[in-house]
Amino acid sequence: MTLSVHARLTCRVAALVLLVLTAAPSPAAPQQARGFVGSTVQFVGLRPFALGTEGCGAEPVCYRTGSREVAAMASQDVGLTAWGLGVRGLSATVLVRARQRLGGDFLWPRTDDPVDALLAYAELARGAFTVRAGRQELRSGLGFPSFDGASLGWSGRAFRVEGYGGRSLARGLREPADEALRGLEDFLPDQGVYLLGAAAHARPGRASLTARYHREILRDRSGLASERASLDVSTAWSRATVRGALDYDLGRGMFGKGELTVGVPFDGARWLVEASVLRYVPYFSLSTIWGLFEPVSYTEARMGIGWAPFPSLTTRASAGVRRYGDAGTVVVLRPLEDTGRRASVDVDWRFRAGWSLGAGYDLEWGPGGFLSSGEGAVRWAPSERLRLTVSGRTFQQIEQYRLGDGRAVGGGFSAAFDLTERIGLSGGGSILRRSGGEAGEGDPWHQSRAWSAVRLRIGRDPGVARLGARAGEGDR
Repeated sequence: MTLSVHARLTCRVAALVLLVLTAAPSPAAPQQARGFVGSTVQFVGLRPFALGTEGCGAEPVCYRTGSREVAAMASQDVGLTAWGLGVRGLSATVLVRARQRLGGDFLWPRTDDPVDALLAYAELARGAFTVRAGRQELRSGLGFPSFDGASLGWSGRAFRVEGYGGRSLARGLREPADEALRGLEDFLPDQGVYLLGAAAHARPGRASLTARYHREILRDRSGLASERASLDVSTAWSRATVRGALDYDLGRGMFGKGELTVGVPFDGARWLVEASVLRYVPYFSLSTIWGLFEPVSYTEARMGIGWAPFPSLTTRASAGVRRYGDAGTVVVLRPLEDTGRRASVDVDWRFRAGWSLGAGYDLEWGPGGFLSSGEGAVRWAPSERLRLTVSGRTFQQIEQYRLGDGRAVGGGFSAAFDLTERIGLSGGGSILRRSGGEAGEGDPWHQSRAWSAVRLRIGRDPGVARLGARAGEGDR
């Protein structure tokens, strides 16, 4: 069944690629494109939590695992950048995802949305100016907002400015902001939202600075959905590297996220010591009521040490303390605990040619919960075309997910094989099962997953091709 599904998906994406490549006007120079097409089939089986009255002991109602449910779904991706379209400096970029529900007991999120254009824009680069029009995404300290509209940028030697605007899309959903969450949020305004923004990038000496401002306004200009600004800075001072970020919510008149990290290498960069201070304040759009509940912020201090005694082995350990803000509540006539602690250890070891081992352990305890989690993976690449991975993991998380004194234990495998230079096949599976605890084996909380994928690479990187040609000339 999986092979036939992949065959149908491959035909669909091939037809879409052909449509994209032939839709452009015929230029004097040959058209070129670089990107990929791919299809993925997934199977998920799980036992969801549900409220029940049986087996709850002294409690009248408790959470118990329900009957096993399964779901199967498929997705097809097309990502292409094409140029040589008859106009100097003109290119087009698309990233389209199609979904199909193959069956099962429940609806997997987003499988009821058949097609999404994640990116779809044309770009014209002329001298120092760059113009884009279409569906775009911004990646910055203000998150990853998407919009349908236009942007204009100008670049100097060590300076760049840009402005952008258009219809705002809901975060992560690529749908109009006033429609995507309808049914989930009854307090959204019944109208569209427009995004307007600007950014400036500068590289004075060894430093890099980016300042950004954007606001989202209701279509009838009756109010704001958001108004925020951010500043990101990185620099090298003596041997140290410094990174900092800060954002400010103008709509509420308060600072949001902020982070400062300083890293210093020692002993020829075999040791790296990093210290960080982080402050986090949850952000909500002004068009919802959730910001009125004063979300709890926290401040965290972290220290990390990395050690690479030789090139094939790297280790890292870190620890942190987190202090939460006032939650405005009490527990049995005393303040709620407001301090959390975190620690982690990671190891990456390439112990033989083609073999590597990665392992990590995380520990976190604080108000309302406790987490103890470990995982490891062995990777083997017997050739450049074949890569195999076997992994295992275990975790115990008390309170939030009701594992109690039991643990979740699981493992998985994956394989990737390059059939040709352009065609890659991959697949794998995993299982996660509850072990021990009060519920025992009679209540097996578990999940199982399996997936397979086919990916076709299209075109070549023109920069890599030029480097290869120059290397060939040098050999001659």
